[in-house]
Amino acid sequence: MAAEHTTLIVSAFSGLAGALISQALTGLFAYLGDKRKADIDLKKRYRSKQVEIAESYYYVTGETMSILKKSVQLWKGRNIPHSEASYRSMTESLKEADAQLKKMNVDNWRHNLIGLYFSVSLAYDELIAANNKSHELYLKVLDIADKIRSADNEEDRERYFGQYSLGIFDLCSQYDAVYEILAGDMGKVKAELLKSFELGN
Repeated sequence: MAAEHTTLIVSAFSGLAGALISQALTGLFAYLGDKRKADIDLKKRYRSKQVEIAESYYYVTGETMSILKKSVQLWKGRNIPHSEASYRSMTESLKEADAQLKKMNVDNWRHNLIGLYFSVSLAYDELIAANNKSHELYLKVLDIADKIRSADNEEDRERYFGQYSLGIFDLCSQYDAVYEILAGDMGKVKAELLKSFELGN
């Protein structure tokens, strides 16, 4: 009788332990399943944001590179003697390109977030520094152009024209350097984005 009683108690405890273990495992698997779903959802949302930022970055950077190339051509063209009308047209084109670039950077602020999602050389702070340097060189060229126009004699005009040519060379070199960095950054963004899709599969 005592043995049957003990067996009954052991059986009851075994059943209870089995039920508890089963419940614990069910809870654990549910937790792990929910966590996995949450991780997958988080990765999808992150990748979606990456794509959005990358698209904005590609658009703005591509347009910026196009404007930089156009500016280099126009500045190099200004270094060659032209008629007053041709010179005025180039000046207007440069102003238009500069205004377009500024407007694009304001309207497409998302591309400034690129450093949060991708490893690029010209992240926001570096881009500001590069733009500041470009603007400084631009103002220097304009200042020398004013000196050429207001020079009293041919000797001064020739000296300023030499400085003007050098200033244009420095400005164009700066634009070319920024262009090359942007081209490299576009390649990095594309490679990182493709890699994230490969890892996600």
